[in-house]
Amino acid sequence: MKLSPKAQLFVRKALAEAASPPLRLAARRLGTDPWSSDLSPEAERLAKAALDDHRRRIRARLDTPLTEDEAADLSNDLGFIDAVCSDLAQSSKSS
Repeated sequence: MKLSPKAQLFVRKALAEAASPPLRLAARRLGTDPWSSDLSPEAERLAKAALDDHRRRIRARLDTPLTEDEAADLSNDLGFIDAVCSDLAQSSKSS
């Protein structure tokens, strides 16, 4: 599976903001840019884990006071993350 440019940005952001140092360490082990080409099975698993972590942080932010625009942006981000995670899950099933 190959990630769209927008999905690549989300994965990079999720890893940069990851609360889990093992996620960032695992990403470094994959090389400088494992997200631009076809994903290895390990890169798929790492992308999904990073996005799951990012999704949890977004949901926590949605429980705080936000402007209507901020809440809408976060909700849109969640929808996109759900779609990418679904694609990653589908890809791993077909491998």
